[in-house]
Amino acid sequence: MSFGDRLREERNRLGLIQSDAAKAGGVGFTAYHTYEKGDRSPNVEVLQKWHEAGFDVLYLVTGVRNGSALSNEDSSLLARINQLDDKARRAWLASTQTFVDSYTNANT
Repeated sequence: MSFGDRLREERNRLGLIQSDAAKAGGVGFTAYHTYEKGDRSPNVEVLQKWHEAGFDVLYLVTGVRNGSALSNEDSSLLARINQLDDKARRAWLASTQTFVDSYTNANT
């Protein structure tokens, strides 16, 4: 399986469309499309951004799944969170912490 095939598979696993995957990698749609077609390869900075967005970069590069990879649902959620700006991310974190605290207190 080629890099482009694995990239498409990871994008689908995360529930992203090509433009979202391009944005997550900090590249334009055309550049992203050439990665999936196999015409070009991304640089390290793009791979790092995809890693931060929940892509299994070990799998993209080697074809070997990372044994500690998140579930599809968790990876998709993490990818969406990583696309938030700083203000939205802080709001999400605060609301999540409030939920966890109230849930934990209600069940003790």
